[in-house]
Amino acid sequence: MDTVITQQIADNLYLIRTIDRKLKYFEALWEVPEGMVYNAYLLITSEGAVLFDTTKANYTEPFLEALRSLIDPKEIKHLIIHHMEPDHSGAMSEVLEAIGEHVQVWGHPFSKRLIKSLYGLDPNFQTVKDNTVLEFGGSKLTFLQMPWLHWPECMITYMPEEGFFFGGDIFGSYGIPEGIFDDDGDDLHEFLHLAREYFASVIGHYKSHVSKNFLKLEGEAAAPKMVLPAHGLLWRKNPSQIMDAYTNWAIGTPEKGKVVIVYSSMYGFVEKSVQVVIDDLKKRGFDPEVLRFTDEYRDDLVDVLGQIPDSEAIVLATATYEAGVFPLMAYIIDEILHKVAYEKPMLLLSAFGWGGMVNKQLVPKLEESSFQLVDAIEINSLLDDEGRENILAGVSKLVGAIH
Repeated sequence: MDTVITQQIADNLYLIRTIDRKLKYFEALWEVPEGMVYNAYLLITSEGAVLFDTTKANYTEPFLEALRSLIDPKEIKHLIIHHMEPDHSGAMSEVLEAIGEHVQVWGHPFSKRLIKSLYGLDPNFQTVKDNTVLEFGGSKLTFLQMPWLHWPECMITYMPEEGFFFGGDIFGSYGIPEGIFDDDGDDLHEFLHLAREYFASVIGHYKSHVSKNFLKLEGEAAAPKMVLPAHGLLWRKNPSQIMDAYTNWAIGTPEKGKVVIVYSSMYGFVEKSVQVVIDDLKKRGFDPEVLRFTDEYRDDLVDVLGQIPDSEAIVLATATYEAGVFPLMAYIIDEILHKVAYEKPMLLLSAFGWGGMVNKQLVPKLEESSFQLVDAIEINSLLDDEGRENILAGVSKLVGAIH
């Protein structure tokens, strides 16, 4: 099965897609059983060609083979670097060697430093500022810096006459699409879910920069004909769908009735308390999204992060372990606070056997976050009537904070 495919997607514009089925953990952190694609693009004109990004180092040879099937690399006059992360720049050394020293490399000023530090290269580099324009082969390419989405040197390219928006990591997603475009038959609900997971885990920490950077998208740039990201599906039928989704995830626009519950339970005691929460929320008309970490099953951390941006509220529940927070849950909570902290109501539950210490450790941390901690309930492991009533009262406070 091909690892790199090519397809013409517009007049003179080609997709070069690397399909990575070996990937298990993106950035060696996030579980990606769905796999990943890396999208590069090639614009061929009568004056030569423009290459937009390269690919991961593992796939250098098949990438060059695919590139040569479209054009002699020496005809490439410009290489546009949207983002220097090695899943997009890993083949740069070999690609530049195949093209030759005449090529001009365009990117954010910080990219030049990364090209040197990552690959020891010093190419003919052209620094990009906001609204820098490259006119080439009858087309105009306008560059806009998009710092911290999600590295400091990220940028996008917009071709105003054609309406093409090259987003780099912006508007990307996990997964390997069956098709190329959003109208090729893939399950868009599933890919938006994968895109939300990608947003939360990769860009989430810098979500406040989304609205700041998107202010630069004026006129036609705010409503392109095609959105061409570096990962996932390309968007041509409804590009605004993915663009609006990013805006909503950045500010945490909630889906009505969605409450995310994340819990750890070693021997079932926490699980029984959580079930009280689930049952009560369902009676109230809510739709709990439950993610669990037990002795029999673990959800993926990337799923936890991906569920939070469009939730109305969050419930965290943890076992006590060695007079502290259960270690795995402590890590999960740290990642939630680091990546997807929103101004949403939160309820904390914990259960202990011989000593309750979780609230002392977690409450100050949660109160300092963006979340609105409505209650912190610590109960003895065996759930009694008093513990049940305390939990139901906490759910009432959570629901009251939503409405």
